Amino acid sequence: MLIHLRAPLQSLLMLCAALAASTGSAADPAPLTQEEALLSVKGKKLSTHNARFGAVALDFRDDGRVYGSNQGGTDSGQWKVEQGRLCLAWRNWDYKGCGVLQKRGDVLEHLHPDGSLHFTVKAP
Repeated sequence: MLIHLRAPLQSLLMLCAALAASTGSAADPAPLTQEEALLSVKGKKLSTHNARFGAVALDFRDDGRVYGSNQGGTDSGQWKVEQGRLCLAWRNWDYKGCGVLQKRGDVLEHLHPDGSLHFTVKAP
């Protein structure tokens, strides 16, 4: 019985290893270029998931203004992209500074200046 299971088990293990190898590189984050970062946010309304507050709607206006809303309220501020990093300065919310905007698979991640996760959104 063991001899009959050996070949299918070996094939299954090889398939699992191939799948793991093929998804490994897609899971590695890739920082966006200046142009990619601008195309990802400028003039866009994004439904994000904030690491601390859950669902947050963000409206990035062409003129550098940003509006945000979540279950806790609304805020406004300024945004810009510098060297591929998304910079935010809210009037009331606690994020101020520039963080990497990176793509991991089909998700965009925005990081705090310290490198911790700020928000995610499905990549366009």
